[in-house]
Amino acid sequence: MSGRFVRKSSFRHVHGVAAKPAEQFLQAQVLTSGDGNYVCGNNKFLCYSSRGGGGPVHVLNIDQPARLTSSLPKLEVHRGKVLDFAFNPFNDYLLATASEDCHLKISQIPEGGLTEHITTALLDLAGHEKKIIGTEWHPTCENVIATAGFDKTLKVWDVAAQAVALDYADQHTDALQHLTWNRNGSQMATTCKDKTLRLFDPRDQKVAASTQPFAGSKKSSVVYLSNQNLIAAIGFTRSSMRQIKVFDPRNLSTDCTTIDIDQSAGVMIPYYDHDTSILYVGGKGDSSIKYWECVNSSPYLHFLSQYSDTTSQKGFCFLPKTNCDVTKCEIANCLRITRDAIVPVNFVVPRKATDIFQSDLYPDTLAGISSGDAKDYFSGANPDPELTSMRPGERRGQVAKEIEVKATYAELEEQLAAANARIAELEAQLGGN
Repeated sequence: MSGRFVRKSSFRHVHGVAAKPAEQFLQAQVLTSGDGNYVCGNNKFLCYSSRGGGGPVHVLNIDQPARLTSSLPKLEVHRGKVLDFAFNPFNDYLLATASEDCHLKISQIPEGGLTEHITTALLDLAGHEKKIIGTEWHPTCENVIATAGFDKTLKVWDVAAQAVALDYADQHTDALQHLTWNRNGSQMATTCKDKTLRLFDPRDQKVAASTQPFAGSKKSSVVYLSNQNLIAAIGFTRSSMRQIKVFDPRNLSTDCTTIDIDQSAGVMIPYYDHDTSILYVGGKGDSSIKYWECVNSSPYLHFLSQYSDTTSQKGFCFLPKTNCDVTKCEIANCLRITRDAIVPVNFVVPRKATDIFQSDLYPDTLAGISSGDAKDYFSGANPDPELTSMRPGERRGQVAKEIEVKATYAELEEQLAAANARIAELEAQLGGN
């Protein structure tokens, strides 16, 4: 006997299926400035930057693919190019946009989508001194968002108060490249042009651990494999070998494993699905997306397969799991930017279509419901994410809440000055009597 055996896995034969042209967003002229993903989506919308003054952003209904025209309504709330964006995980109608103009803005998308240009944001968060290259909402507590800037700073904002709550001004020696939260927001990780990967307990405002995983100078990224108690760093060697390195966050002195992907110049985009433990990685300029199944023991990453196409991608993003059609055994949905289109790609387990729910493919997933708020988070709480069943008829839906905007310090001072002036006026009237 050879001693060989086949590792048991429900996802061994996962494959990607690209949408037909009638289901694509054709003639999409996507601006690909910066090192972001260039596209973002949720259950209702997708968005991307386009060329033009004022940092225009197109927001499209995700269920209305079409041949796009130049007269589409736009979100124009910035004065510079928009380099990153993130939909609020607890309110599909709130979009955060990070720009070269050093501002993070929160905009309200009308129900039904854009029907006219929007030029005024709901909130304007100003505090960075150079362009903002990335932003990410807290995964469990509403009204908390983090930004990474070219000014070497990482900031965590209390959105309702329109103020920086945590500022890491002296922790990075160069411009940031990537930031991410872990599953419940108790930790953050960043990568930087100084080639250092840093882990933070965000409310401690100090680096908890750090390492230099890659010698290459191109952008590196990091993702938490939280259900395996691991993190994965994706980057380059000096000779442009693209690699994945897996670390135990409790000990960054050595990696658990290193995987050589290939020799190429394209910056890579990672996405980790906590439900299926699958890590997807694709490079800009590549025509493929590779994926591995993650485990918490050696060899840590088991290569599954890759999605390949005849056209290369400029960027891509993955959608919330609740977008998947469970009757077709879809386990992930992706939006892939090609030269002149945004192409949905569905990752499917090859099983016969059935009305019987495949429970081994669909553990409970993120419900899109917050389990805390900014006050909870900044007081030290780390609530676990709210989950919902993927079984049709049992899913919990999102209950969108409006942001209760608090007055800023400047507004309070203005109100106080007006009140004092009115008091002085009334006292003068009383004194005259």
